[in-house]
Amino acid sequence: MIREKIILKHTKDKEVLDIGSVGQSQKYQLWNNIKRVSKSLTGIDTEKSSDKDIVMGNMETYKFKRKFDTIIVGDVLEHVENQGLFLKNIKTHLKKGGEVIITTPNAKWFTVILKPNPTHTLWHDKHTLKYILNSCGLRIIHFQFYPGNKPHYNLIKRFLALKQGMLVICKEI
Repeated sequence: MIREKIILKHTKDKEVLDIGSVGQSQKYQLWNNIKRVSKSLTGIDTEKSSDKDIVMGNMETYKFKRKFDTIIVGDVLEHVENQGLFLKNIKTHLKKGGEVIITTPNAKWFTVILKPNPTHTLWHDKHTLKYILNSCGLRIIHFQFYPGNKPHYNLIKRFLALKQGMLVICKEI
């Protein structure tokens, strides 16, 4: 999958913070793959986890006593109550020259309206995502659409999901 390949490339030998980690350590291979290639992996989630590497907290206000080379926000931004506060706090935890990788649904792709997720607080398109990131001190250095997070789609679903997700890599302005 495109998303996983990019994330793994940008987490290799890095100190990584993954936001929204609960469930990934048991069910989702990306957590385990990042753990295998990174120098260190720390997670944070608003839900409790039995994994010692995942702390319970809200990234809108949580203060780590360290900074990270790479921060991953994988399909989390659209669930956050105060996205500006969240992104500004992420920036304070980013090492100089570090990267933030964000994946989020594309609000302008028609599959989003078919079955809206009731826990989404705010959806973005390419333009609003760029605006909020810039206003929080982050600039996009890489942008691409990707076909969602399912490992396999048949031909019709692959076409329908073509631009379902957005992936951005950001650096500090």
